[in-house]
Amino acid sequence: MAGQAWKYSGNLDERDLAFLQHEFITIPMAIDYYGYSDRPLTRLAKEAGAFYKIGKMTRINRKTFDAFLREQRKIPRIGGKLCAKS
Repeated sequence: MAGQAWKYSGNLDERDLAFLQHEFITIPMAIDYYGYSDRPLTRLAKEAGAFYKIGKMTRINRKTFDAFLREQRKIPRIGGKLCAKS
């Protein structure tokens, strides 16, 4: 697996693995996975510099967004469940 996902391989299910295969994700995919609603998710993605809009198509760079969430300690993972801060 790419990145650090192998560390959590015991906790990952098929949905998580399918999500990790995408570098750019749509807003509905991000809402479903991260558990944020539309406006806070968009605001955080723009703040992270991970929000891309071309015409009507919007995408979020998953790697950039994940790195931002880790840095800010706002990680609602794995599978949309909040992890404890370490």
